[in-house]
Amino acid sequence: MKIVDGKRMGSVTVFEDTIMLAEVVGDVILNSGHLELKGKVLGNLFVRKGTCRMLGIIRGNLENEKGDVEVFGTVHGKVITKSGYTYVNPGSKVGSIEHAVPVKREEKEKEAVST
Repeated sequence: MKIVDGKRMGSVTVFEDTIMLAEVVGDVILNSGHLELKGKVLGNLFVRKGTCRMLGIIRGNLENEKGDVEVFGTVHGKVITKSGYTYVNPGSKVGSIEHAVPVKREEKEKEAVST
């Protein structure tokens, strides 16, 4: 398990199991593994794959592209789920919650035929 603490300038990409206690001035991108975020992100959090337990603060948006996310902290922007599983604890503070609308099977078939 990797521990990230202190203050980080710029984006941080995570590829392994990580506990983040840091303040990140930029975006955090989870590509694989497990991220436990207990610090601050002064940008966005992108969960591309893996699991994330968010206990800290995100100034921007939290975007779940294809992972498992649990929100127990504060997200000033939106919590966006494109794919995967997202749980927002009732005690959490979030700006808004959005879910991507799944494409219907018939529409996928039409797209496949037209290309």
